[in-house]
Order: sequence, then structure tokens, then C-alpha cells
Amino acid sequence: MDVITISRELRLEVAHNVRHLGGYPTAAGAETTDVAIRSASLHRLTDRGLEQLREREVLTIVDFRSDAERERDRTPDASRYGIRVVHAPVFQHDMSPAGFDGEFPGFAAVYAMFLEVGAAAYRTLFETIAEADGRVLFHCAAGKDRTGIAAALLLDLAGVDEATIIEDYTLTEQLLAPLKEQWLPQMRERGFDEARAAALLAAPAEDMAATLRHLRERYGSAEEYARAIGVSSDTISAVRARLTA
Repeated sequence: MDVITISRELRLEVAHNVRHLGGYPTAAGAETTDVAIRSASLHRLTDRGLEQLREREVLTIVDFRSDAERERDRTPDASRYGIRVVHAPVFQHDMSPAGFDGEFPGFAAVYAMFLEVGAAAYRTLFETIAEADGRVLFHCAAGKDRTGIAAALLLDLAGVDEATIIEDYTLTEQLLAPLKEQWLPQMRERGFDEARAAALLAAPAEDMAATLRHLRERYGSAEEYARAIGVSSDTISAVRARLTA
């Protein structure tokens, strides 16, 4: 199966929820490039899938998963195809609906936590995009939560409007539909009821809207957030230049 781009989606053998951030209009009248690619876990990739990444000039992968996740679901050796993998865990203790201790407070509250506990990971993403050759793919497990925050930060930095950022986030639920039949039985086996298990794959618009409000109220913008977590002005400029054309 060759790489097929349907809208922004990339069909890889085998990965889910893979799509670039290109083609979105910006406030400056430009358009986002396809340099940055978001994805769910790549542990299912075949050799052909790795070849497809290399054909798309993806030379760097940023993995937001924890050590335990990486050990459990190992990504095939991408170095054979000239692709380096940068490990940048957003958290080490599971903060998803599956791993959250006690009552899950909702994604908006958890995403606000990600901005704090994941500061080093998001700083690594900014710095990697600024310096890397070729395209950069970033991912977590489902490509929705940790990855969704990263995509929102990049799109906001590029000057994409909030409605479009929210729409990009909600597309995840549609693209993860093929995984539902696999994930829901597994979650039920772990003792989670149907509603909480289904929440793993949900991407409600209101959660990203609330996250963007939090970003504005606490930091002002993705650019100010990047500065607050230690990203240099030169790096911010370089990232914006790579993201827009």
C-alpha cells in the first residue's frame, strides 16, 4: 500500500490517525506547511510503513509516550531508514481516563496539567522542529491528547484561528474509529465501564475550546507559552518559519 493523502491523512502500513498540519490558512494570509505530522502510536508499523515515512521525508519522530508505554508497545527500529527517534515523555504516570486515580476530571482539566507537566516535552518538540532536516512526526498512544495539545500549540504559533484548531482536534475521533473494536474490549477487561472506556477515543470540541481559553488566560498565546517553558526567540521564529509558507 502506497502513501495516500486524503485531505491531510496519511495512510501508513500500519498506523492510525496520521495526518499533517499543512494547508490551514493563517492570520497573516499565509498557509501552514506539511512539515509537522501528528500520529497515534507507531508500534504497529511494518517495514513498508517505515519506508513510507522515509518516502515522505520524515527524518525525525518525537515520541511523547512514557517509558512504560514505549516498553509495552515498541516502535520498530526506524534508524534502518535514516529516521531518528527523540523520546520526550509528557508524563511518566498515566494521566489518561484509563490511568487516572479517582474520578477523571475531564480532558480540559487534564490538558491544562499537560501544559505544565509536559513543558520539557513540548520544548523538545519546538526545538526539534526548528533544527531538524526533513519532516517531523510527533505522536503519543492515540494521537489525541498529548499529541492534540502539541498540534494546537503549533497551529496557534503559526497563526491558525481557534475554530480551525478545534476542528483539527475533533478529526481524531473519526480517524480512531477503526481502533474502537480493539480498545473497548481491552478496557472492559481492565474494569472500566463502557462510558469511561469510550472516553479514551472521544475528542469533544468543548475540551479543546476550554484548553485554548486556559492557554490565553494563563500565557496569552502559544508563543508566550513557548517562551515561558524556555524556548528561545530564535527557535520560536525558526519553528514559525518552518510551519508557514
